[in-house]
Amino acid sequence: MWPRTSAACPLALAMASGCAAPHGELREANVGHHHVRFALPAHWEHLDHGRAQLFRNGEAQLTLADLGPVSVEAMVHELERARGLWLSGRRRDAFEQVRELESPSLRYASSDQRAAFWRPWNDVAYAPAAVDSAAIGPAFDALIRGVRTLPSPTSDLLYQYVADRSLDARGLEIAARERRSVDGREWAVYELWNQVSHGSRVRVAFTVDEGDLLALTTDRGLDEQLAPAFKSLLASLEVSPAAGH
Repeated sequence: MWPRTSAACPLALAMASGCAAPHGELREANVGHHHVRFALPAHWEHLDHGRAQLFRNGEAQLTLADLGPVSVEAMVHELERARGLWLSGRRRDAFEQVRELESPSLRYASSDQRAAFWRPWNDVAYAPAAVDSAAIGPAFDALIRGVRTLPSPTSDLLYQYVADRSLDARGLEIAARERRSVDGREWAVYELWNQVSHGSRVRVAFTVDEGDLLALTTDRGLDEQLAPAFKSLLASLEVSPAAGH
């Protein structure tokens, strides 16, 4: 367990209200499947939205978000959790969790591959009276078998996934990329810009923690304001699995 530190406003209140904090104030939060500790940049506020943590300073904003499972094992875990919900009688929650399953391997598969993956589930789950059908269990088995046939995504595919889900990167080119070690964890860091004007800079960093994708992105604001906050926030991030995941 990380030690707690004193703060200008109590930790729970700070996360709920997003009160501004002095430079280096340590915060903790659960970001979906991840537990994070970080030093809040000076004059920035933190708002806890669960799977997305927002950082704001005026009109400028950064987001730290859990983008879900990307490894085979993590996808299987999500499906097993959904199966557990179904077995406990929470059918609607179970079906919704399956419906929301997404990963780079699925997103960028061909339409025929995606159709083949989902067919055993759709044939049963969306049939009349299928909610209580004994065929739901084998349908879960079929999904898990299908997941195990999917290829592992490359770093470039993970970047494309983050860009498509979290960034307005239209018309931007990759200006620089690097791998950076933070607290012993490897992050892929990308910088994008308009190739003609060298403006409209966007920054993104991501890592895979226990098979789930965690991404830090610059959302809006001037790069002169965003770049130092992005750099200092990333440099301070400590990541571990959230309790219960």
